[in-house]
Amino acid sequence: MSYDRAYEGVRVVDLSQGIAGPYCGMLLAQHGADVIKVEPLQGDWARVLGTPISDHTEFSFLGSLGKRSLAIDLKNSEAPGIIDALVAKADIFLEGFRPGVIDRLGFGHERLMKLNPGLIYVSISGFGQVGPLRDKPAMDPVLQAFTGFMMDNEGHDGIPHRANTIINDMSTALYAFSAVAPALHAKRDGAPGRYLDVSLMRGAANLTGIRIMASSQRDLSTTAGSPPSGIHLTSDGWLQLGIVKDSDFHSLCDLLGLDDLRADESLLGLPARRERGDSLKARFGEIFLTKPAVYWNEMFTEAGLQNEILQEFQQFLEHPQVSATELMSYLELKGLDSPLPIPNPPGIPKIEAGTPTGTSPVTGQHCDEVLGELGFDTDAIAGLRGRGVIRTWSAPD
Repeated sequence: MSYDRAYEGVRVVDLSQGIAGPYCGMLLAQHGADVIKVEPLQGDWARVLGTPISDHTEFSFLGSLGKRSLAIDLKNSEAPGIIDALVAKADIFLEGFRPGVIDRLGFGHERLMKLNPGLIYVSISGFGQVGPLRDKPAMDPVLQAFTGFMMDNEGHDGIPHRANTIINDMSTALYAFSAVAPALHAKRDGAPGRYLDVSLMRGAANLTGIRIMASSQRDLSTTAGSPPSGIHLTSDGWLQLGIVKDSDFHSLCDLLGLDDLRADESLLGLPARRERGDSLKARFGEIFLTKPAVYWNEMFTEAGLQNEILQEFQQFLEHPQVSATELMSYLELKGLDSPLPIPNPPGIPKIEAGTPTGTSPVTGQHCDEVLGELGFDTDAIAGLRGRGVIRTWSAPD
């Protein structure tokens, strides 16, 4: 065990699909855990969530990174014995089915935690295991709508907008990963196994907790932020500016030669500037239109004011700050002309191409290997394959 691979020796059986559960499992793998991705014979549905290339999409490539894949028909009568054998030696079990489905398959938490009393069992669902919406299917956009995020994300066109980033799936994965850590710590000290009920709804609520609290006290639609903070159009693009303290407001006025605003004591404090938000936005907006974004960016950065040019993803990837911090690893995928940029998670070494943690398996790539470790010989594995219990795919050349 080391800081680089703190979960080395931890075994994970991952039956989740999509991205919330798989990304949690991927993080466990990147920290050293042996994660066995158990997926249907046709593969995790994330493998077709987008444009499939070499048995992958961006979702499945990232969500499967560092894992071993076992493709198995969970409804086959021979499957329970294989899954039970895996679970008996596991520390963590991940599942992402709608409530009740995993029980019908025979792998519910009560049975598996009797089989393995030390098991940390993680269920990831849309709305949780109880309540009137427990059975409702829910992907990220549904939770963005349900939890208030879309209404809070109203554009200047007056229309609520969805965030293209799958914020609730990714945050739920992170919350699940963070919940597993203390459970493993307690398990190390002799505590029994634990059942963790993690939902996209709970993840979404925690992600937007500050806005939810604020909305309980006031009408958020009347809050103008901290003028002249916000996104401003310049002569050639957009600039984000953050002005909170009076000293920052005064510095901005000095830089722009706005002596009248600098001397106006009625503009001291956020509440006062909020009351005159529209007029401040118009006044500063006219000035920002006179110069390109880089001009304002350099000026404000030198003065210590929070600001940044709005960039597209490709501009972000090409920025020297990204290179200097080794934020990205670049991994090849057959069928693509250029490698995929993979963000390196915090707290672990850089993901290296060609290593176990830098490889994303195709469906069933490790069936023979995993079953061999459970004691199945070559003939037995071939028999399972012939009877349609498992499916082994070869990694692309």
